[in-house]
Amino acid sequence: MSESSLRLEDSALGELLITADGFRATRAGQQRTGRVDAALIVRVLRELGEAPAPVADAAAPAVGRRLTVTGLNGREDRQWTDGSTVPVPAAVAPFATLLAQVFGEPGEAAALPGAVALGHPAAQAARSAAAVGTVAGRAAYALVEEDGSFGLTALDDAASLGGSDADAGLAPSAVALGEADGRSLFAVGGTDGSVQVWDATTGQVVHGSTGGEGAQAVAALICRDIPVAFSAGQGGDLRAVRADDGRVLGNLPTGGHGATVLRAAHCAGLDLLAAAAADGTVRVWDAATGEQLHLLVGHRGEVRTMAVLTIEDQAVLATAGHDRQVRIWDLATGQSVAELSGHTGTVTGLAFTTVDERPVLASCALDGTVRTWDVYDGRALHGWPAGGWLTALAAGDGVLYTGDETGRITAWDAATGAARSYGTPPGRPGTPLTALALGAPHGRPVLVAGFGDGVLVAWDAPTGSQLLELPADGGPVHSLDLTDGGPDGPLLVCGTTAGAVRSHRLADGTAHPLPVPHAGPVTGLAFTTGDQPLLASAGRDGMIAVRAAATGDNSRRFATGHGPITALAALVTGGQPILATAGEDLKVRMWHAGSGAAGPVCEGLARPAEVLSFAEIGGRPVLIAGSADGTVLVWDVQNGSRTAELAGGGAAVRAVVGREFDGEALLAAGDAAGTLRLWHLGSATLLNEAAVDGTPLAIELDETGVRIVTPGGAVTL
Repeated sequence: MSESSLRLEDSALGELLITADGFRATRAGQQRTGRVDAALIVRVLRELGEAPAPVADAAAPAVGRRLTVTGLNGREDRQWTDGSTVPVPAAVAPFATLLAQVFGEPGEAAALPGAVALGHPAAQAARSAAAVGTVAGRAAYALVEEDGSFGLTALDDAASLGGSDADAGLAPSAVALGEADGRSLFAVGGTDGSVQVWDATTGQVVHGSTGGEGAQAVAALICRDIPVAFSAGQGGDLRAVRADDGRVLGNLPTGGHGATVLRAAHCAGLDLLAAAAADGTVRVWDAATGEQLHLLVGHRGEVRTMAVLTIEDQAVLATAGHDRQVRIWDLATGQSVAELSGHTGTVTGLAFTTVDERPVLASCALDGTVRTWDVYDGRALHGWPAGGWLTALAAGDGVLYTGDETGRITAWDAATGAARSYGTPPGRPGTPLTALALGAPHGRPVLVAGFGDGVLVAWDAPTGSQLLELPADGGPVHSLDLTDGGPDGPLLVCGTTAGAVRSHRLADGTAHPLPVPHAGPVTGLAFTTGDQPLLASAGRDGMIAVRAAATGDNSRRFATGHGPITALAALVTGGQPILATAGEDLKVRMWHAGSGAAGPVCEGLARPAEVLSFAEIGGRPVLIAGSADGTVLVWDVQNGSRTAELAGGGAAVRAVVGREFDGEALLAAGDAAGTLRLWHLGSATLLNEAAVDGTPLAIELDETGVRIVTPGGAVTL
């Protein structure tokens, strides 16, 4: 079967190749990979019918689509081509949807549930980045290399002020130096959306957010009276933060495997956390101490769902996924106690409930069925068809709740399989339901669901009446969990496929600020000065995050609503912190860093700006942008009017700075071709042009001359 494949060539959307190893999507030189469940392939093939054999070495259609199926189940190869006598049928619509979905921006709504098709995080090359500032009162620069190593170096004598080798685990994309509360701070943004801040003098980590790495799995637990949110991505370690205030509590190592699903529980005085990896292994920890208790091996494929049942001082863990087998494990010994067969599709939901005072395990799958199992005997009890692709399951008080690809929620009697009727059925038709959880914050069951468009909704489970709806924030929901209580009452913790982690008070939806990563690479970092120094970050997800520079507290996020951000700069003027962002829409916008209120919009770019810088010229603040075509533009901050346009050599500008000396304004810019240009800004006259050994990453312009930081270090002209 390794040679079998399905290939869709679409002149508008790109090319999709599906094999036994997953999918590869290609568009305009960009490539995405991921996994697709057999259920998607089966659905499309079932509706395709027959077609002629493909024509050898035929060129892809200039306009339209072609679908080629080869080596599948011993059948002859088949091909459909638009514009021929056998055009591509409408049955390929799910493949076209997948193509559009994987090339969407991070955070966009998902039309296909992650249980059916999920892309890996888009590959984003790390690149060297630099910033100039001060460290312990000394003029210095920070340089982060592509391999993640970084160094802090004095500008005057090149003395090393600290650093790290590549073991720091960074994939850098932005860097900044700043001062807050008498400390010199060094911040790095990563391609995975993370932002990390160090004390530049001591090397101590001050605060930060870990990267999302996509497919964010979460679990929630009250651990020693503290509400804890655990999260994991497709790679790296598990992270634990306080779900109420975002304070980082620590990591649990997974050997780099990450987790596809997490489940937390309290049993026999222990706080347990189970994490399933894509290779089918399951690790179980004592969450309070970080000690790994068990490594559970047996699944032949990715585990998609888990559930825990505690009875007095005993606990069992149920696991299931792509191999269609449901396994039950004794958490005291780590031994497998049952293997349950019956599903013919990937198992997507597990939940424990009680029927006739006996514990029952319920499961649902992409085969469209719900099944129940006796926990003590390990035998099948009942099964029934429940619709199309079932994507999530929750249970309580003898009632099962299933969610499906259409956004519908159905309640079933766990003993008989009879559907329960509601006056207004819960759900959100039109977008796939991706996660379900059931809690009882006030002694009455509350059902919470997450959807492919990122929305979270809570209902009163017995009546189906809606209690709460929370808008999307950080991408399609991947998983969610509820805490039992805590000082702030039950909390809803949500993870998204784009990598964000959300925490909300279930009673009223109040959001708790967590150190949330960007849903995509960080493209800009900037510190502000003043009485309350801030650290701002911006990313390709179109989001700006602002937090207290010294502590990371009071984190705020706001969406610009104008697509990916390519550059960021910060300024305090008139006592107000101002941010500037550049975007792929060829606009440069200004924002109030505290409120997110929009300011002037600066126009005139022919290509996106790759770097922004504020300066004070003639007693007025100006904003300088270096663009991808080598042009440098200057605008007045107060009204957004353009005051200068300086032509470069065509290579992208990577560093730019402006300064005024004795009433004369100078501007220096360095480009990707290794050329530094110095202009007299008032007359737009080019004063000097010099080749630099390496790409200029940061520039310092003062009375002593021009100092340029390149990947090889600092040079003075």
